[in-house]
Amino acid sequence: MLVWKGKGLLVLVAGFLGIFVGAMFESLNLPNALQSSLMWLVAGTVSAGVNYLFCRFFISTEKRIYIDEQTGQRVEVIDNSSLFFIRNRIWTYIFGILFGVLGVLGLGSYVISLF
Repeated sequence: MLVWKGKGLLVLVAGFLGIFVGAMFESLNLPNALQSSLMWLVAGTVSAGVNYLFCRFFISTEKRIYIDEQTGQRVEVIDNSSLFFIRNRIWTYIFGILFGVLGVLGLGSYVISLF
């Protein structure tokens, strides 16, 4: 089963880059809950940002028009790059929301642990 189409693997690259940069924040001398939430927030921001830049520079929004030689009909083709049947541009929001929620939950657990 094919899980990506077109340039869909760029989403994985963006996700791994974000997690890699976020993991660098684990070496800080902070309380565990605060450190964890900071890691998720940074990972989400970097993943969403890199995915946005990949979509901006590598995925065309223009429609390409081809003419079928047999029928003479015009066919419009757009770039439908996707990962797990979700288009690349949508993954920017998924990264931001998913990692943002994880970061806020971690921050909430840190605040609760203070009391």
